[in-house]
This record gives sequence, C-alpha cells and structure tokens, in this order.
Amino acid sequence: MIANQTMPYTHEDLVEELTHLQSNKPMLVSSSFAVENRTLQQISTASNTFYSHALTGGNGTMFIAVIGLLLCILVGYSYADSFSLWAQVASHIGLILFATAIKIGYVMRCVGLDGMGHMQL
Repeated sequence: MIANQTMPYTHEDLVEELTHLQSNKPMLVSSSFAVENRTLQQISTASNTFYSHALTGGNGTMFIAVIGLLLCILVGYSYADSFSLWAQVASHIGLILFATAIKIGYVMRCVGLDGMGHMQL
C-alpha cells in the first residue's frame, strides 16, 4: 500500500503554477493584483463546486443503481414465477446495466473526493 501518492498536475499544482506565472509578470497597477487574486479564487470556487457536484452525483447514482439492482434481483430470481418471461429477461439485462451504473457512480464519487483533498485507499 502506498501511503503518500502524488499525481502530476493536480488542481493544486495547476493553481500554484498559475500563481507563479502571474507573479513573474510586471505589475502595472495595483488593481491588476486584485483582479488576479479574484480570478484565482473564482477558479478555486468553480473547481470546488465541480467536485462537490461530482461527489453528490456519484452518491446519487450509486443509490439509484443499488435500488434498481435489488429490484432486478427480486424480479429475476426471488419472484420469477410472478412475472412474465419478458420481465425476467429485462431484469437480467437490468442487472448488467445497474451493476455498471454502480461502478460509474463509484468513479464519480472517487473523483469528487480526490478533488476535495480526501485520501483514498
């Protein structure tokens, strides 16, 4: 297990590089410094909003997919005698689709957590 893992070009690295590049520019007026700081804050706020939306979307996708997966298991296996053949076929296809949706939701959740600075195993 790797305890400390660094990735090239994370959000923090890009913001630091942008700050460094902007600090090497000659300052013409003091108001441009305030504009540059506001731009960096807007970038940070926009990315935090994106990551929080990714986390929320991932959690929601996983929740809906788990409910759908459980319903497909009930229709396809537990109460198969109560449903038509077409419903059972649809439930077996749904098993594949909802399992895929769980994986996509998990990846979205990982992207959101990583962007917000949480360590993951």
